[in-house]
Amino acid sequence: MDNMSSTERVMKALNFQEPDHVPRYEGFWGEFIEAWRTEKKFTATADPWEYYNIDLLISAPDETAWPTKARILEKTSDYQTILTGWGSVHRWNTNANFFSEVKVALEDRVDIDKLSFDSPYLDSRYEHSQQTVEKNRNRFAVFGKTGGPYMRASYMRGITNFLMDIAEDPEWVKALVEKVTDHLLAIGVEQIQRMGLANTGIGIFDDIANNQGPLMGLKTYEKLFYPSLRKMVKAYKQAGAAKVFHHCDGYIENVLDLWVDAGIDAVHPLEARLGMDPLEIRRRYEGKLAIIGGLDNSIILPSGNYEEIRKHVLRVLDAGRGGGLVLAAHSIGPDISVTTYDYITELWKKYGRYPLHFAKDD
Repeated sequence: MDNMSSTERVMKALNFQEPDHVPRYEGFWGEFIEAWRTEKKFTATADPWEYYNIDLLISAPDETAWPTKARILEKTSDYQTILTGWGSVHRWNTNANFFSEVKVALEDRVDIDKLSFDSPYLDSRYEHSQQTVEKNRNRFAVFGKTGGPYMRASYMRGITNFLMDIAEDPEWVKALVEKVTDHLLAIGVEQIQRMGLANTGIGIFDDIANNQGPLMGLKTYEKLFYPSLRKMVKAYKQAGAAKVFHHCDGYIENVLDLWVDAGIDAVHPLEARLGMDPLEIRRRYEGKLAIIGGLDNSIILPSGNYEEIRKHVLRVLDAGRGGGLVLAAHSIGPDISVTTYDYITELWKKYGRYPLHFAKDD
């Protein structure tokens, strides 16, 4: 299955050309990795990304506003309380994957002109990410990462406060978003240049949507956040990024035209559970918008129903005819069994080589 390097394979697919086989991207939860190692009787260092022939890897620097201030405030056997680089205080339960927000960085709508962040050029921001890139450059198609205009600004005010700000004081929100965007943009450009990502690119991770659509009205999104997204994409491409993709959970079909117009080259994960059909979206944006994703990790894959999984995987693979697809889910957690993921891999091995030879009713 390995006639090309992962970088060649991914970039060919994102350029709407057919590589040797459909490339793959995946994020494995720690619980899945532990179950996989146990069931396969592998050692504690066994690598699922290597085992499952994953092609794409994301490496992220420290993009926070104040990384020099981040620290653990309190730690017990049950929880730890931390001051994040975004200035918020979070309490994490030892046995949970989510946190409670104790305090936000901006408790009031401060004067944005007086708001200053740590330098985006601190070497400490990039040290770990640089090591990751250098270690994996020959194994994966390595892409960089920054957040986007909505989420990172919301980190500083807290989600509830920020949504209220959008309704009550959109001009203040716009000023904050532009401030945060300039910070993120500088880190993204520095990342591309420091780590030599021009032959691959960078992802913008910004969850602007829920299951119904954008968290704010489309006109509000266009006014407050979309100009900053366009600015980021333009800057990343001017810095040399070959591709810029957008990660967003939720239902995003009604913003895809805007993203394509901004220069976004691909979307991830395109959640099938919300009715977004990768085959139809691939046809609609032929040659303009590639898909990194398409697999439903919420309903179909956890069900373990092999007949349903087979039909689903083949339909997603069908969206890769002529290129334009990197097969992926949002992530693979403990609700998806190792045997199910092995089955998905077997389907990919059988049907994912170009030219794609299966029929629609296969």
